[in-house]
Amino acid sequence: MMRSGFKAEVWRCLAVVAACALIGLFCGRTAVGIALGCAGYLLWLFTRIYQLEKWINLTRRNGTPQQDLPGLWADVSYDIQRLINRHDKEKARLQGIVQRVQEMTAALTDAVILVDRKGNMEWWNQAAERLFGFRKVDAGHKLTNVIRHPNFVQYFEQKIYASPLQISLWQTDQHLEFQIHTYGEGARVIIARDITRLIKLEQIRKDFVANVSHELRTPLTVIRGYLETLAESPQLPVAWQKIVQQMEQQTQRITLLSNDLITLAKLETDQKEAPKAIAVAPLIDSIMADAKAVSGGHHELRSQGDEDLALLGSERELRSAISNLVVNAINYSPNGGLIEVIYGRDKDGAAITVRDQGIGIDPKHIPRLTERFYRVDPSRSVASGGTGLGLAIVKHVLLRHNAELVITSKLGKGSEFSCRFPASTVTYTPFSDA
Repeated sequence: MMRSGFKAEVWRCLAVVAACALIGLFCGRTAVGIALGCAGYLLWLFTRIYQLEKWINLTRRNGTPQQDLPGLWADVSYDIQRLINRHDKEKARLQGIVQRVQEMTAALTDAVILVDRKGNMEWWNQAAERLFGFRKVDAGHKLTNVIRHPNFVQYFEQKIYASPLQISLWQTDQHLEFQIHTYGEGARVIIARDITRLIKLEQIRKDFVANVSHELRTPLTVIRGYLETLAESPQLPVAWQKIVQQMEQQTQRITLLSNDLITLAKLETDQKEAPKAIAVAPLIDSIMADAKAVSGGHHELRSQGDEDLALLGSERELRSAISNLVVNAINYSPNGGLIEVIYGRDKDGAAITVRDQGIGIDPKHIPRLTERFYRVDPSRSVASGGTGLGLAIVKHVLLRHNAELVITSKLGKGSEFSCRFPASTVTYTPFSDA
C-alpha cells in the first residue's frame, strides 16, 4: 500500500516537471524547461536529504528533536523513530535481564567467574571477590595469573571439564571445588565452592568408623572366647546349646563387619603403598586355592590367562579385592555352578574378570552395588554371611590403582565383574627366566 507522503512527493515531482515543461513550451525550449525542472527538483531533494541527516544526528545525540519534516521525509523520520523506540525498549529489557542475573549471582554463596575465550576475567560475583580477594584492577587479566594453584592451572588449560576439580590450600587449611562450563564462542563460566566443612565432616566420619571398629575388637575377642568355652563345656544344658551357637554366629558376623570397616577406613585414609610388580598368575592361583576351601567342593572353579602378566600396585589390596569378588560368586552361585577367573591384556591395558553362573542381578541394581551396605536381597545377603561392604572395598582398591569395576549381569544367567586396569599399571612378570 502506497503511503500518503510518497504519493505527495510523486505529485510534487510531476507538478514541477509539468510546470517547467509548459514554461519551456511557451518559450520554445521545452527540453530545456524539463531539464531545469528536474534539476530544481533534484536540488530540492538534496536539501531534504541534508535536513534528514541533520535530524538523524540530533536524534543520535539528544534524543528526538522537536523538528518536523514534510511529506515523504516525515514518513521516513517516523519509521526511524519507531525503530529507535523499539531498540530502546529491547535494550532496556536486556539490561533488566542482565541486572537480574547479576543480582541473582551476587546472592549465590558459590563463587561465579566469567572469562572470555582467551581466559581473561570479564566479571565475577561478590562470593568470588570474598573467596579469592579479587579487585577491580583484575578485570581483563588472565584468571590463571590470579588463581595460581598448579592443579587448577592444569585443569583450566586442558579444557576437559567432565568432572569437578578439588584442591586443598594448605596455607588456609581450605578445600575448594571447581566446576567449569563452556558457552558461546569459547567463553567459560567457573563455579567455585568452599567444601572445607564437608571435607572435615567426612574426615570425622571416617575417624569415627575407624576408631569404633578398632575399639570393638577387644570386647568382641573376649566375648568370642567365652562363647567358645561355653560351647565346648560338657556341662552346658542342651536348651542353651542352640542359643550359644547363635550367639557365636552373630559375634562372628559383627567381627567380620568390624574388620571390613577397618579395611575401608584404611583404604580411604592411608597413603598408597609404593607400587610393586605383582605377578598375576600366582596371585590368582593362591586366591583360587582359598576359594576351594570356602566352596567346600560344591562349585567348579577355573582360572586362565596370561602367565607373564604383572600389575603395578599393592598385592595385599589386590588380593582383598579379587578374593571378595570370588567369594561373592561362590555365595551367589548354586551348587555345581561354574566360576571362572580370566585375566590378561586388552587394548586399554589389562583386565581381571570373575564370571559366574549364579542367580544374576537385575540391571536396575547395578549402579548402586558398590555402595556401602547396599543389598539386592537383604535376606539372602544375611543368610550368606555377607557384610554389605565387599564391593565397596573392591571399588576403593581399584580407585587406588586407577582402575575401575565394570559389572554386567542378567537375572538367572549369572554375573561378570571385570576389574579394568589402565596401561600405566601393566608390566611384565617380575620373575626372570633364571
